[in-house]
Amino acid sequence: MGTGITAVTSNPSDWEALAALTERLDALRGELDVAEAHNQIAAIYALEEAIAETEAKREQLFSRLQDRLADETAA
Repeated sequence: MGTGITAVTSNPSDWEALAALTERLDALRGELDVAEAHNQIAAIYALEEAIAETEAKREQLFSRLQDRLADETAA
């Protein structure tokens, strides 16, 4: 079982990408808060779209990491 976890954690690029996407989501949500406070409608729509796209990318990557972990721990 330890071997599977080592194999997953030995590929830091996916974990770094997940962390970067999470940081990006936090930044976008902060920008959205500011846009909402200033009633910037166009910015709100653009930020909501960017958040949705980033969330989808993050979810795909997270799912891939979960699948890899499940596959490697089952082996």
